[in-house]
Amino acid sequence: MDKLRNRWIDEGVVVIEDLFDVSEIKKVQIDFEKMYGDASQSEDRYEANHTGSESELYKNQFEFIDTLPFQASVDMNLLSLHPKLIDLSRKLLNSADIQLYQSHTWAKFGERADYNQYLHCDFNNHTLTVPPIGINAEAVNYLIYLSDVGEENGPFRYVNKNDSNKVLGDRCLNVDKKKYFKLEEKEKPVYGKAGTVIAYSLDTFHRGTNLTKRKGHRYSMSVSYKLARTNSIGFHVWQVSPKRDWSQIINNGSPDQLGCLGIPLPGSSFWNEITIKQTEARWPGWNAKPYKERI
Repeated sequence: MDKLRNRWIDEGVVVIEDLFDVSEIKKVQIDFEKMYGDASQSEDRYEANHTGSESELYKNQFEFIDTLPFQASVDMNLLSLHPKLIDLSRKLLNSADIQLYQSHTWAKFGERADYNQYLHCDFNNHTLTVPPIGINAEAVNYLIYLSDVGEENGPFRYVNKNDSNKVLGDRCLNVDKKKYFKLEEKEKPVYGKAGTVIAYSLDTFHRGTNLTKRKGHRYSMSVSYKLARTNSIGFHVWQVSPKRDWSQIINNGSPDQLGCLGIPLPGSSFWNEITIKQTEARWPGWNAKPYKERI
């Protein structure tokens, strides 16, 4: 794992092909088909999952996105909290104390929209500052392919950090227009079967690409973890509305999985007879036993 972490730090991207079991991915694919298989346009869905204004181009790009929790199975709701993904995140970030801060679906369809993007880094909408340097990484992004992705299905493209440093200068986060095409010449596509996990850093140049297959589609999930102590990085606010139904996750997640959402672990000073009783009232299906045993 040290080699994998070092390569992720140095190059900005590592690809893991067999993190999940095939049976797990197939269950999630069924949910994607139910949610997006008819590619029905939904203004309400877009407005519920996006704040601020976007151009029509980008609005269409991000039309089919839903944010955790999903109106789907337990399997889909817990994929971004999968124990193997939590373990990978802990190893890449070199810390046991991590939190999930982004989890959303993304379905793309051929001829539905222009999905072509410019090469960019993700720090701009994850933090108000800049990403920390090198081995001090505080966050890791994942793109999880949930359908097979080849050249015709809009593959993720990226530039190895060693190459971007040569083109733009060491640790440059802004693209000089004169150097952009030289940077684009260095980009590489990631092809992979459903279940492929692409781990990339906030300072890695990457972009989305068009689907050229007329009736093609690409299903994916975007997931991000950070060090729990890092308040300067964020994306989703899980408790944004009491109307969002977290019951499938609260009722089925382990204390470790719920801890990655910011819910105090068993043994925390937060838990006592009153807070446990009130949480049980809010989530009747929650397993309070591990928490009760530690007060």
